[in-house]
Amino acid sequence: MKLYYAYMTSSLRPRWLLEELAVPHELVHLSLAAGDHKRAEYLEIHPHGHVPALVDGALVVTESAAICLHLADRFADRGLAPALGSPARARYYEWIMFAMTALTQRVVDVYHRAYFGPPERRAETATDDERAALAQLLEPLARHLERHGHVTGEGFSAADIVLAGVLEWARVSGQLRGCAAVEAYLERVRARPAFQRASAD
Repeated sequence: MKLYYAYMTSSLRPRWLLEELAVPHELVHLSLAAGDHKRAEYLEIHPHGHVPALVDGALVVTESAAICLHLADRFADRGLAPALGSPARARYYEWIMFAMTALTQRVVDVYHRAYFGPPERRAETATDDERAALAQLLEPLARHLERHGHVTGEGFSAADIVLAGVLEWARVSGQLRGCAAVEAYLERVRARPAFQRASAD
């Protein structure tokens, strides 16, 4: 199993999950600055040139959330996806979709401005209005986490990895200040040894 990854992308999510699963794998770093993701050999794997991409035997899976869903089901015995058809599985899908749609849409513009925008604007973090808008969006999540600890209500899962991956973008770009319950949740899952290994470099 081989994961193609790059820094400052959503690659941390599948890297983290692979560490949680303790699955033997090879990591292939792509330098976006050097254009590795646009080279012909990588475009054969991912025609859009996006990162990450997972090669699992003859199967190629792209999109970080799809990779996480695939891996959690592929190694279902590791317990990182709730049982199919269960209420927890519905919550699992629900929060993954929230992370990849509404939350990403709210977070990504500020994150890109802080890290990929014009040099004169890269030091900027979220404005008060942007933080307030995110806090409002996260209010239902905060209430849920105060009751359940993790998003499925049945312990840590791949859904927490996908969600925390987006929340990490919010954290590093100054958007999470004031969301105490969500900050505490993110701090807790970031303390997991698998996260520490996946983010070590």
